[in-house]
Amino acid sequence: MSTKQSTTAFLRDLLEKYSWVSTSSHSPELVTLVTTNAIPTTFQAAQLKGCIYELDAPIIEILNEIDLLRNAAASLDANMIRLKDIRRDYRAALSPIRRLPSEILIEILRHTPKEQTPQTTKEHYHVFGFNVFKISEEPCQLGQVCSSWRNAVEFLCPEMWSTLEIAWRHKLSKEKDCLIPAPKKDMPALLNRALECSQNHPLDFFFKCRGFHVHPSKQDDEPEEMSQCFDLLLRHSKRWGSTELAIVPSFLSRLSLIRGRVERVEDVYLMCAPNDMPGTIDALEIAPNLKTLDLTGMNAHARIPFPTENLISFSDTALLADQPTVPRYLEIIASAPNLSDFSYRQYGVIPRSTDPYRPQIVHRSLWTLSASFGGLLRSLVLPALTEMTLASVKHHDDFIECPRDVLFQLQALVIRSQCSLTALSFIDATMDENLLPILQLSPRLVSLSFKDKLWSRDSVATMESLIIKMTEAIHVGDSLHHMLIPCLE
Repeated sequence: MSTKQSTTAFLRDLLEKYSWVSTSSHSPELVTLVTTNAIPTTFQAAQLKGCIYELDAPIIEILNEIDLLRNAAASLDANMIRLKDIRRDYRAALSPIRRLPSEILIEILRHTPKEQTPQTTKEHYHVFGFNVFKISEEPCQLGQVCSSWRNAVEFLCPEMWSTLEIAWRHKLSKEKDCLIPAPKKDMPALLNRALECSQNHPLDFFFKCRGFHVHPSKQDDEPEEMSQCFDLLLRHSKRWGSTELAIVPSFLSRLSLIRGRVERVEDVYLMCAPNDMPGTIDALEIAPNLKTLDLTGMNAHARIPFPTENLISFSDTALLADQPTVPRYLEIIASAPNLSDFSYRQYGVIPRSTDPYRPQIVHRSLWTLSASFGGLLRSLVLPALTEMTLASVKHHDDFIECPRDVLFQLQALVIRSQCSLTALSFIDATMDENLLPILQLSPRLVSLSFKDKLWSRDSVATMESLIIKMTEAIHVGDSLHHMLIPCLE
């Protein structure tokens, strides 16, 4: 007898064994009691208990049979999954994708990586790549398809390895209430493999020290593995393209090793938290292709020379110095003919705006400006300016406002430059009587935003007046047109 026949016979016999259940019913005594709702006599109660006792045994027996069948089904299901996995592996070995010509395979692989953007990631960073320390991510994962794919990934697609994330890994604690360190074994070796596979392709990477977000009083020495990884990146500085560094002060001085060895670098985002080193950071002094420089946490007295001939975007957020620094930043604007985006925001007790620095600088390509110093605004003429942000910077728990006269200086800048703003943002700036004239000078304004941690009485009164003005409209044909900022979305 075959296995299928024996299984069928077993199941048939099992069902026939309990076929009597379908014809079973209640005893006449129970039917009478239920119908009359009478209280059972002693004799009737004994009969009912006897019936219950007689039913207990077959119920337990059927439950045992069900458990047996359930366990058998679970075992069969596990066996089926195992066989499907084996069958999938056999089919995978025959997959046509394994036989693709190398030139076609390379093109497929080159278009495989998913590019992250600030909108697709939770991290507030600028350079995104695959995590070097996670072998489950591309390109390591793609190399597991077969040997031809592995060879193509490792030797023929250097660009897949050239966009990296090098950051100390963390995982949830057992209690699921916090993140704890989860270092990967052989971290320098993993990074070195990626650097070798990237060959001579330009490197775009994000590097973050373990202690970057740790308060200085609680910082330990950076792990040796991260120090070795940083050294590896420094050795490949001639290949740097877009670079983002979130480092501790002890790493900052090591950047001097790459001076004159960053010919390819175009974008640099340098964050140091916090930095008390006032010396010279000359890593970018010879960087002829530098287009973007974003500095955060640098010491206000630090000297950071860099070329401005090709500079397009510049940003600096640092502790306010105890001496004027505006001239230094005006020199950057004046010497950067292609500059289109400039941000100069410092935290500290910002003084009242200084007098303008003569002569005023006329810059015809700068269209995005973020600042909090009236002295800077008074020294500029920006005909192309369309996006403006007045903002201070929050430092720990300090509350810092922009200078009280900064709106007046902005109004003067708009008049002097004869520019037409399309986007205007205020962050911790006291609103006053200069707000409405600024808006009246900006009929093409599309975006307007206000953020303030502590609204002053003057700001509240000004905002109330603004809301009233924004409701005023005139009839043009059959439609209403707002008189103030009609293009606002």
